[in-house]
Amino acid sequence: MTYELLISTRKGLVVGRSEDREEWTFDAPQFTGWQVDYAVSDPRNGSIWAAVSHEQWGPHLHRSTDGGHTWDEATAPEFHGETYPDESGNSVTASLERIWTIEPGGADQPELLYAGVDPAGLFSSRDGGQSWELCQSLWEHPTRKMWFPGAAGMTLHHIQIDSADSSHLYVGISAAGVFESRDGGSSWAARNVGLFGEHLPNPMGEAGQCVHSLHLSPSQPGRLFQQHHPGVYRSDDGGGQWVPIDEGLPGKFGFASTIDPGDADTFYVIPLEFDQARVPPGGDLLVHRTRDAGASWTPLGEGLPSGHVLQGVYRQALTNDGVAGGLQHDDAPTALGLYMGTSGGHVYASADGGDHWAQVLDHLAPVTAVRCTEVGLR
Repeated sequence: MTYELLISTRKGLVVGRSEDREEWTFDAPQFTGWQVDYAVSDPRNGSIWAAVSHEQWGPHLHRSTDGGHTWDEATAPEFHGETYPDESGNSVTASLERIWTIEPGGADQPELLYAGVDPAGLFSSRDGGQSWELCQSLWEHPTRKMWFPGAAGMTLHHIQIDSADSSHLYVGISAAGVFESRDGGSSWAARNVGLFGEHLPNPMGEAGQCVHSLHLSPSQPGRLFQQHHPGVYRSDDGGGQWVPIDEGLPGKFGFASTIDPGDADTFYVIPLEFDQARVPPGGDLLVHRTRDAGASWTPLGEGLPSGHVLQGVYRQALTNDGVAGGLQHDDAPTALGLYMGTSGGHVYASADGGDHWAQVLDHLAPVTAVRCTEVGLR
């Protein structure tokens, strides 16, 4: 099997491949005149989707069916006359600013795709990306008047699908919070009880919470983790109640996080100094891992830069290579692979769950997203 690493940057997309997760080869950059906001491989059919944007020509969506060697422009989501209230209550006509994420549907939904965009909206395609429909039930949610833009805009950046029930999904929105649907997006409930943001207009509000990243465990129903603007949280009841788990971390602020798909107690975060600085505490770039659901944390830095590091990791730029609940076939490695790209254009990989890291690429533009998938021969 081959591991396919998709590195999205502000100056193009780089595709890497490895047979052993230690030696990597990389193709020439694609979309070099564009910012690549997010790229993901669809494990159901091997297609790669790339959301790209340009300050002059706006956001676009592209698809590759040959591992990223060639690309076709695809139909992108569009707003058609929808409006939303701004923080002053004025009506704003929506226009697509950016596609933040593309998420393939469940294995039982081979043609279903989701897209999360700015301004915060969820689109779905039921024909493999040929057409897109706005999820009106979320767009018109009763709490919408409590949503407001964060520093990166009002963005729907994480979509999490229950591995046991494809109609059960969560979204993470800045700055609105976590929302859950149990009927494929027909209806939504806010899931933000227990979150606290002292900088927010309503610090314990039902909505208006600033979730930075969100993960649903494939191996334990109801287990969720999130990096919130001012803290790290866990939920054991599907988002009904959140509890802080950041005791022992050098900083509560951050963006990037990921889980171990096969172990619901293992979660990774990258703490940063609070939002005025957004650099690693103490100048050491460290990934922190918990193996007991947040009761304790271990710093992981072997192979990572230290001393006066002035670069961080964006919300989509830390990932793992487990899919569909973890790598379960006979040739599966014994440890999870982790991958991280920095705002300074460096890419690091770990083949042993974060214990050791190696730089696999550098001198890129700031890395906006990293995704890795185990793929067969195309």
